Amino acid sequence: MSEDLRRGVRRHLCVAVDAKDYSRLDAAEQEDLQAALVLVLRRAAERAGLERLAWSRQEQGDGELALVPPDQDEKLVVDDFVRELDAALDRHNHGRRAQARLRLRLAFHHGIAYPADNGYAGPAPVVVSRLLASDDLHEALEQADDADLVVALSDGVYQDLILNRLTSLRPEAFRSCLIEGKKYRGPAWIRVLHRAGAGAQPAVPRPAEPEPAQRESAAARYQVTNNFHGDAQIGVAGFKIAQRGT
Repeated sequence: MSEDLRRGVRRHLCVAVDAKDYSRLDAAEQEDLQAALVLVLRRAAERAGLERLAWSRQEQGDGELALVPPDQDEKLVVDDFVRELDAALDRHNHGRRAQARLRLRLAFHHGIAYPADNGYAGPAPVVVSRLLASDDLHEALEQADDADLVVALSDGVYQDLILNRLTSLRPEAFRSCLIEGKKYRGPAWIRVLHRAGAGAQPAVPRPAEPEPAQRESAAARYQVTNNFHGDAQIGVAGFKIAQRGT
């Protein structure tokens, strides 16, 4: 690598994304998914006010690894871009059968990263790739049938942006986990973007009104009693179960 390129080393927000169940598709379906992926990512960036064409991107068929330029606001990427991506997925998947939905995993990490002769070099692309490939993130999407997008933040991104209240996201929207595997071990924070209205508690049905015969049977089992001493009432109205047959 030339010294000029090596002098370009700097910190970037790294964004990694991939699609669920890509390997199960045939060639034509994979081509359609790739087109849909590029479209939803572009639309999400545009709606978030980000210049996606300036991102350094490494396409990977069912996903991509991207370096966001330092002059683009990280808050917009972690907050607005994610929200718009979820909305773009909702629009794309509307009316589609469950097996045809485009469902994505997304990971963020901030650190040293720069283009090299055959991709990217630096620790940040390695970390974000470990987050994206983690069992925790895969299981989060697998177990959330009502979600089309799950997100993993490295601990540094979570501490810097979420805990410092630099985004609209609340810390309780994330759950912590420990990512382990392939010579990497570190904390991460996972968020599942459930579709609107999902997770609401079902309404509790009102008890059915008893039939007249049932009301008469119930009334026959109870007597209203009051306790009196002379002319003064010293007890409150209560209910006493009458003996069967009375």
